[in-house]
Formats: sequence, C-alpha cells, structure tokens
Amino acid sequence: MQSDALETDFSQIDDERVRREAWVRAISSVYEARIDEEVPRTVRFRSWKLGTTLFNHMRASAQAVERTPSQIAVQAVDHVVLRLYSSGRTGIDTAGGEAEIPPGGIVIFDLSQRARSVTREMSGLNLALPRRLLDRRVGELSARHLDILRQEDAPLVRLLGDHMNSVHAGIDGMDEWQRSLVSTATVALCNAALTPVTDSAYNQPTIAAIEIRQFIEAHLGMADLGVDMICARFGLSRTPVYSLFEADGGVATYIRNRRLSRAMRMLTGAEAGPPRVSGVAYTCGYESLKSFSKAFRARYGINPRDVGTGLRGVAQRESGDTLMSWIQEL
Repeated sequence: MQSDALETDFSQIDDERVRREAWVRAISSVYEARIDEEVPRTVRFRSWKLGTTLFNHMRASAQAVERTPSQIAVQAVDHVVLRLYSSGRTGIDTAGGEAEIPPGGIVIFDLSQRARSVTREMSGLNLALPRRLLDRRVGELSARHLDILRQEDAPLVRLLGDHMNSVHAGIDGMDEWQRSLVSTATVALCNAALTPVTDSAYNQPTIAAIEIRQFIEAHLGMADLGVDMICARFGLSRTPVYSLFEADGGVATYIRNRRLSRAMRMLTGAEAGPPRVSGVAYTCGYESLKSFSKAFRARYGINPRDVGTGLRGVAQRESGDTLMSWIQEL
C-alpha cells in the first residue's frame, strides 16, 4: 500500500553528484531540470496526498526547470498547479518576456502547457488539482497559464496563501478523514480566489462564455463543430465568438486542442475509448486518420499509434512515477 507522503532525504546523501541526480530524479515526472551549481543537503521535495488534491513543499537550489512537450504528451494530465513562492528569487518565461515572482506570489501552472523557470534558490508550496474540480465561474484557465497572483492585490489570494501555509504546518498531524475535509475546503478556497472579481451570477457574458466552452466539450465528436454551429446554437454573430477565443489562438485552434487532449486521454487509457487509433480519431471529430495523425504529431511530438505501446512498456521508476501517478489519480 502506498504511503500518503513521499520524500527523498537529501541530507543523508554525502556525494554531491549523487545528491544532484537524486534531486533531478525527484522532480523528473513533472519537470526536467538543469543544474549548474552544487546541490546542498538542505534541498527538499516532499509530497502528500490530500484528498482530491496533491500538496507539496519544496526547497530548491539554483536551477532551471522546464515542463517539456514530451512530458506533456506522455503524461496527458489535465491538471492545474498553484505554486506559492515563499522565499528566494525565481523568474518565469511568459509571452511578454521573463517575469520575476515576488515572495508571496502564487503562479498558475497549466500542466498541459509548456513552462520554464530559472531560480536562484527558492522555497515554496505546490497545490495540484484536476481541472474538473474548478467551479464554472472560474472559467477556462488555459489562457491564465503562468499568471502571477499577488496577495496585495486581492484579499482572497492572500487568504489562499495563508491557508496553504497552515496546511503545510499541520498536514503531518492529520488523519485521512481530516485530510479529506481539508481538501474540500482547499478546493473551495481555490475556486473563490480564482473567480474573476468582476464575475457574478448575473454576469451574462461570463456565463455565456462558460456555456459555449461546455457546449464545445460535449460535441467534440462532431466533425462540423465550429464557429457556424456555435453561432447558430447561441444566437451570436461571429465577432463575439472570435473575441472569446482570441487568447486561445482562435475558435478552430481551441477546438483542435480540446480534441487532441481528449484523444491523448483515450490513447493512454485515462479515458475510455475505441481500441484502434482510427476509432479514436473519428470519436474526436476527425474525418480522416491522416489529418488526425498529422495534428496529433504537431501538438505532442509523437505519433498516436506509438502512445499506448510506449507507455505500457515502461516500468515505474519509484518516486518520480509515483508522484505523477498521484496527480493522475486525483
């Protein structure tokens, strides 16, 4: 039976080279690391299963880490990580250039997208949760990937940061039932902190945007799903629909990415689907196996026919795979 806490004790590793390899291995399921300096004994990477979420504390030395397309393709997780930076200096690559994260800042990481950061030593807390647990009024977080939430800007973000620190202080003393209760409260607080302050039950544009995305998700298997179908279904002109998906690269790009994400889940067994690649293609709205394979390879860097065999033949590698398996099980 798996323990509900996972940690590598770096303080017990005398050889610096071995300690460096142990650190890279500990985070390898989520990020690839490049380390040019010595890894001290004080680094830490400890994770806990917390009900329907995963909680983690890390203290890292100077390093550059990246979530790569190959990791995204193989793992096919549809999860979000909220990382609270407690101390140190870290910069992340964003569309607008490198941004430095202030202590107390919380960054949104969409694990289905690439990310790169460079740190000069840092400590922080990570909270991973499935996207399905996010409330409807939060909206689609894909466009908020790498956003920095500052505690001084929003009382609810400050409350979320305080809550994460309190959970870390008391998690080892909680039994399974208590962790389940804390998990429920944590998800509710995340939803509150992530809901746009301009949103409300009476904010019709926001509600309409959510309904359109839910409509797309429910009709991914229809080959003719597109802007014309959306406009007809919701009585809208093309302009507001185009505006809604501008941050996602357009309506067609959003639909294609959601189809490919669903296909990846089917091919890896994370979601039930047809046994053959051609069946997955048609189920996800592609009329031709050739066009599906081309789009899949362009997004994930791997042929769809190679996904299942490549995953099933790989043995689990202790902590790294255990950590990712916890995320996938949430």
